[in-house]
Amino acid sequence: MRRFLLDIVVGLLGLVLAAFLTARLGFFSVCATEEPPAWEVRLARMSLDASVARSAQRLRSPIGSSDAELLAGMKLYRNNCSGCHGDAGRPSRWGTQGFYPRVPQFAQSPPQKPDWQLLWIVRHGIRYSGMGAWREEMLSDKDAWEVVTFLSRLNTLPAAVETAWHDNHQS
Repeated sequence: MRRFLLDIVVGLLGLVLAAFLTARLGFFSVCATEEPPAWEVRLARMSLDASVARSAQRLRSPIGSSDAELLAGMKLYRNNCSGCHGDAGRPSRWGTQGFYPRVPQFAQSPPQKPDWQLLWIVRHGIRYSGMGAWREEMLSDKDAWEVVTFLSRLNTLPAAVETAWHDNHQS
């Protein structure tokens, strides 16, 4: 039994040492134009989901989801976010090819997180991803909530907002 535990400890230490040496000798690519390996994407998503869920305060949105509020959120999204996260019918070329990890394209795949987690991401950003923190001096609480409300309802937009969303000429 003691030998078995020793073998496990030595094996784990060997894996850690091998990963360290691989990184230290420059064998992990840092090129932003390469596709990330599946294991790295899974590990990053798992870490991101767990960290945001643990860190984000469970706040309730102070705004509703009227057409006017959703349209305001859409306008803010288009002006501040779509360059990286894409627009209706137009994925971001920069966000899909020039970032590592790749930037989620919300028009194609809306975020699946609750509002309070999306707000935390907007406010705090995501380290090592290019997602900056939109502090209150850059984006008011009302504006941040409007963007979050718009994003969280992308799959269920009212008809007028859906039409405006797919009209790529509106700003």
